[in-house]
Order: sequence, then C-alpha cells, then structure tokens
Amino acid sequence: MYRILALLLILSVIVIGCAAEPTATPEPPPAPTEVPTEVPTETAEPTATNVPTVAPTDTPPPTQTPTPLTGVVKSTLNVREQPTTRATLLGVLKKDDVVTLVGRTEDKTWLQINYPLGEQTTAWVIAERIDTTANLDSLPSVIAAAPTTAATQVAVQPTASAPTTVTVEATVTTSAETPAAGTTITATSEATPGAEVTIVPPTTAPAETAVPPAAGGTPPGSLLFDSYENGTFNIYKVRADGTGLQQLIAGGSEPALSPDGSRIAYRMRRDVGGLGIALASSTGAYLSTVTEESAAGYPTWSPDGNNIAYNVVPGSQLTSQVFRIGVGADNTPIAVVDGWRPAWQPNGSSFVLFDGCKGGADCGSVLTINAFEGDPQNPTVITNGTAGAWSPSGTQIAFQAPDANGHTQIWTINADGSNRKQITTDVGTHGMPIWSSDGAWLFYRSDQGGLGWAIFAIRTNGTDARKIVDSNVHPDLWVYAKLAIAP
Repeated sequence: MYRILALLLILSVIVIGCAAEPTATPEPPPAPTEVPTEVPTETAEPTATNVPTVAPTDTPPPTQTPTPLTGVVKSTLNVREQPTTRATLLGVLKKDDVVTLVGRTEDKTWLQINYPLGEQTTAWVIAERIDTTANLDSLPSVIAAAPTTAATQVAVQPTASAPTTVTVEATVTTSAETPAAGTTITATSEATPGAEVTIVPPTTAPAETAVPPAAGGTPPGSLLFDSYENGTFNIYKVRADGTGLQQLIAGGSEPALSPDGSRIAYRMRRDVGGLGIALASSTGAYLSTVTEESAAGYPTWSPDGNNIAYNVVPGSQLTSQVFRIGVGADNTPIAVVDGWRPAWQPNGSSFVLFDGCKGGADCGSVLTINAFEGDPQNPTVITNGTAGAWSPSGTQIAFQAPDANGHTQIWTINADGSNRKQITTDVGTHGMPIWSSDGAWLFYRSDQGGLGWAIFAIRTNGTDARKIVDSNVHPDLWVYAKLAIAP
C-alpha cells in the first residue's frame, strides 16, 4: 500500500511538473541595425572664376620735396617789399632769425625770403647780412617791379617770334641796387622770351638818396677809425668830407689821438685777439708798447697826455675793469673801477666816463668817476645808456641807447644829466658816437638798417645826416668800433 502511495506521489509530481510554465529562455540581443551609409552625390567641383588682374597704372613715384634753403640773420635787418632801399619797409628781422630763401636778384646782392617767418608770402633783404651755406646760384633769379608810388605805364605789343621792347616809365633810384636811367636789362616772359626792357625816368620825379641832402657846410677835421677786413683789423684816416682815405696802421683797432696830435694809442690786433696797447706816430709808425695785457683795449688820453685809461675785458671773466697807466717811466697799471669803454673828460679834468654799474644796480649806464681818487663803489650815474663821449667843452655827453622800438640810436645829454635828446631816428643800429672838434657835429657808426656798416656825420640838432665812408665791423665787436678825432 505504501508502495502504491509512493507511486501516486511520484506520478503527481511528474504531472504537476509537466503542467508548469517553462522558464523563458533569454533571447540574444538583436543585432544592431546597420545604418546605410549615404553615398554622396558626385557634385562637380565649382569652376574657379578667373578674376582679371588689374594692371597697375604707371603712376610716377611721388616727387620728393626739396629741402628748403635757409640762412641766418647776422644782425638787425630791414625787410623790404622790393630789392631796393627805397622800397616799402615791411618789418625788421633780429640777429639769429632763420629765414627761408626763395629767390635772388641777378647779381645776388638781394635775397627773396618767405616773410613773415613761417608764412609763404615773400619779401627782400640785403644778401650780405644773411649767413648761409646755400648755393645762391640754385635760387631762381627774380626780376622785381620798380618801387614807385606812381602808376607804372607799360606799352607792350608782344609777338611770339620776335623780341619786344617794353618801355617802363618809373622813378629810378641812384643807388647801386637798381639800374640807372637808360639802362637796358634782359627780362624773360612767357609771351616774349628775351624781351628787352628799357627804364625811362619821368621828368618830374627827382631821384632819392639814402640820407637827407646836406644843407651846407662840412664837419671839420678828419677821423681815425678801424675796419675789420679779411679776418684782421686795420686803422685808417679819412677827412670828414669822405676824401683822402689812407691806411695808417695794419693789425690795429680802437684808435685814440693824443691831445697834441702827435701820437696814436691803439689796440694791437691779431685776428680777433689782442696783444695789448701800443703807441704809434700820427703817421702810423710804431713807437712803443704801453701794456702787453692781451685783453687791454679802448684807450683814451688824459688831457695832459701823460696818462691813458683803458679797459681790460678778459674772456674768462664776467667783470671787466678800467685801468689807468702812465705814458713814460711810471707805467704801472692802476685799477680805477669795474667797467669798460672809458672816455676821459677834456679841459684838464681827472674824470672818466665809463659803462658799468653802481652798487650792483643801474647797469648799462653812462657813469663818471675821478680816475685818480674816485670811489669805485660810488661813481656818478649820468644816464641810462652806453658808449659815452664828451663834447669838446666837457659840458655835454653823446651816447647810444635804444629807442621805443628797440633800435639803437644816438642821444645827447648835459653833463649834469639834464636835457636828454634823441639825435638819430632811422631804423637800424646807430652807435659809438664822438663829437667833432667844433662841437657842432656827431660822428657815429650805422648799419644803415641792414645795408652795411658805415661811418656817418650828423648835426647835433639831428639834421644833415650824411655818410662819410664805408667801414666794416666785426659782427660781435662793433660795440668796440671806436672813432677818434684828428686834424
């Protein structure tokens, strides 16, 4: 029985096992679906567009702007509308101004410049007053119009093939800068190359001169003066009317004639350096050496002829000094005062004019001091000015000083400092005055407003100015270009 039960149990288990749901067999993961690779359509390569290359136009390279020609003004210089001293004055240039050169006259005596400085308008200056390394021949030659206030009448019948005569009716100057009356000059124009131009002066307009005509009379006596030429100084003598010019001393400057007229004291020169003060006869023959102090110069005689006052202006010092020295056995130099450019008062006086300061003030003044016993710390101030010179009577003083426009002019004043008067009035530099022997005239140096240095005479009332003689000066030493009266 137990066997039957066991068998039935086994059969039950089998039947139940067959009826049970079979365990699901895990399916393998599906193979990845292959994404078809898209075959690109064969697109034709774009045809390159041939952009035409533009051939460059034959453009010439830019013209290089030429370097302008320039020059430096040597000293105060007038600027004119045309190349003549008769032309309108446009202005004044100062020393060391830099100018641009744009033209010249045919003879290169005048230069055309840009003026005002920095502008493109043009004007004219004297060529010799411009320091330049430029080749003036490279400047265009400019034919300027004649300076005249009257209307210029021109009759022209131009032809393209033949030269034409052009008659210009204009005022003609007698100066050397413009052609004289009847002069035929060559001009160039677009219509008439090589045209011949004849200048005919009008019958009514008088020629003008550089200075007012003399009213009559001539200054008495002669002058001793120095002139700087070819790198050296020489001393000359000339009559006050400009005649009889003669060289007295080679290698000398700053002359002074002794009261008796027999000896000339002067500064010995070598180039621009000094070798002391020497004496020569009235004819220029060397006599002796007063002092070998190389910086000594500007001698002036005492009224008795026994002493000389002079200045020492050493280049290595700021202060110059006035000394006096005996002319003879006692020749020990004695310091008088700090200053320069002494002038001994005539008529037996012991007083000396000089340029300097008083107590560190009033510098640039004309002062006076007793050359033997004066207090060097307490000289007498006469006036604000320099280069003082006594009148023959010793009662007046001539000197130089700037006017309201800055131009150096000649002035006079009484010895007591009263009655100061301006004598010269022209544009330019006027200085280094000295009196004529009769006290009626003054002689002085002038740069003629830039035209060139010369010696002039003028009456003490400011009239009858006239040029005596041309005389070059060293551009840095004109303030020592001393004059002296001679018989």
